[in-house]
Amino acid sequence: MKKLASFKSLREDFKIEDILDAFFGALLFATILFLPVYLIAFEMIIVYMYRLTLLVVLIIIALFGYIALLHYFWKKSLTLKNKEIKTDINKLFLKNTLIINAVILVLGLIFIFVLIPALWV
Repeated sequence: MKKLASFKSLREDFKIEDILDAFFGALLFATILFLPVYLIAFEMIIVYMYRLTLLVVLIIIALFGYIALLHYFWKKSLTLKNKEIKTDINKLFLKNTLIINAVILVLGLIFIFVLIPALWV
């Protein structure tokens, strides 16, 4: 029977060291995979400054993918550590991914509608 999807119930299944180890491994691997995407995006921003809004939207979409990939690798690492997970880890990480992506979207919209016009003044 799956337990409630929360990090508190996840700590009952794993030690904190295992959770952090899985997170930092996923962070490293996702960063290595997304580093070329970000380098290309930042280079395009430098070259095409007049298309800054479009490129910021592309960076926001790339950040959505980065967070989803990070949570996928984190979930995969935790499932490889322990086969008997009582927490509903899919629901937990989906909820966490959606919350973080919502925060990224809000910050990106603030950047597009507030900071970019202020830069052009």
